[in-house]
Formats: sequence, C-alpha cells, structure tokens
Amino acid sequence: MLYSPHEIALVCLIMTFGSTVQGAVGFASGLLGVPLLVLSGFSLPEAATINLVATSLQNIIGAWKLWSHLEPRELVLPVVLRWMGIPAGVSLAMFADRNLDPGQTRQIIGTILLVVVLLIWGLRVPPRDRLSTFWQVLAFLSSGLMLGFASIGGPPMVFYVNSLTWSVDKSRGFLFFCSATGLPVAAWLFWNQHGERIIPAALSTLVVMPAILAGLWLGLRLGRQMPKRFFRRVAFALVLLIAISSIASPLLLS
Repeated sequence: MLYSPHEIALVCLIMTFGSTVQGAVGFASGLLGVPLLVLSGFSLPEAATINLVATSLQNIIGAWKLWSHLEPRELVLPVVLRWMGIPAGVSLAMFADRNLDPGQTRQIIGTILLVVVLLIWGLRVPPRDRLSTFWQVLAFLSSGLMLGFASIGGPPMVFYVNSLTWSVDKSRGFLFFCSATGLPVAAWLFWNQHGERIIPAALSTLVVMPAILAGLWLGLRLGRQMPKRFFRRVAFALVLLIAISSIASPLLLS
C-alpha cells in the first residue's frame, strides 16, 4: 500500500521543501508541491492528496501558534465560502483526470500558477483596513475551487491578506487557519471521489511526516527572523519557474 522507496523519497524532498516555505510565509506548500509532484510523474489526485496530508498538521500547528493575532469574527465568512467552492473544484479535478493526459494537466496547473504570480506581482493594491463583501466572496469561493481542483487554494487568500493593513503574524495566522479548516472538507470529498486509489499517497506521506514537520519548524523560525517581503519574492520566483516548467514540459518531452 506504500509507494516505492524512490517515490517516497521524492514526496519527502518536495513536501519538506514546500513545508519550509509554508512555515516562513504562511502559504506556498501546495503551490510548490503539487506542480513538482505532477512533474515527477504523480497523477493530479495523488499530488493533491499528498499535499492535503502533508499540510494538515502544518496548518493546524501554524494556526495554533498564531491564534492570538486573529479575530474570530473575521474568519467565519472566509471559511464558509471556501467550503462552498471545494466541491466544484473536486469535480473539475475528476474531469481532468479522466479526460486529459498528464501533459495537459501539467499545462493547466502551470497556466493557473503563471496567472496567479503575474497578478500578485502586477496588482499593487494599496492596503486598507477591510475589503468589501464582493471581494471576500470572489477571493474565498475561488480559493475553495482551487483547493478542490489541485490542493492549491492559497493564491486568492494571499491577494486578500496583502490588500489589508494586517501585521505579518496576523496575515500568516489567517492563512494557516483558513487552510486548516478547508482540509477536512477537501479530504472527505477526495475520498468519496477517488476511494482506495489515493490510500498509497496518503500513507506514504504519513511515513515522511517527521521530515515535513521539521521543515515547518525551520520555516517558522526563518519567518520570524527574515523580512516577509524577501520570502514572498523567493516563493513567487520559484512558483514562476515551476509554472513555466509545467507549461513547457509536454513540449520538451514530445
């Protein structure tokens, strides 16, 4: 029921790296991990499952450590909206898995990541105290959809927190909490859709969970010591590289 030693080593390396970045900036584990896993030969449902399992404790621990910076009334609507968007994303993932070859799937993920990075870099919205309900609905419904599709629901939430006058710790805590509360819904829907097919992915990820948590610990320490802007730039540069590689890989391998 486990992957081969080579596949487990790939899961360990990729998700520990993603966990370190996640701990530092509060997001990007899925943004980095899922495309790299798909590029390494894992199917989209397998990659999404690996990320869901790997990030479960990451997000719970991160939210717990930063809970004192959060206000519960600001969490309710984002969490509910993400739950509403997840089923549509899972349905899209099932369609892609059944009707598209792996190369096309990699290109779709790469295109999504490329658009996300360009938008984050290009839209310099002056921070404000709060955003309108319209922007909250748009951000968190799309976040839930992307979470269900490829377990990469962070980008719309990053837009949201970067548009607010929140502290670094509050922004990170908010991202951790919203991510943690979306995982049970996504996991249940993934199990209903894929069943025993995703068991090897989940079990193999549990095997390397100590290394993933060590990466989170390192990232949390780095996040306290280094400027947030530095880590954001590094994460976005890596995501951009992965996006371009995902789009180009089917062409290079043809």
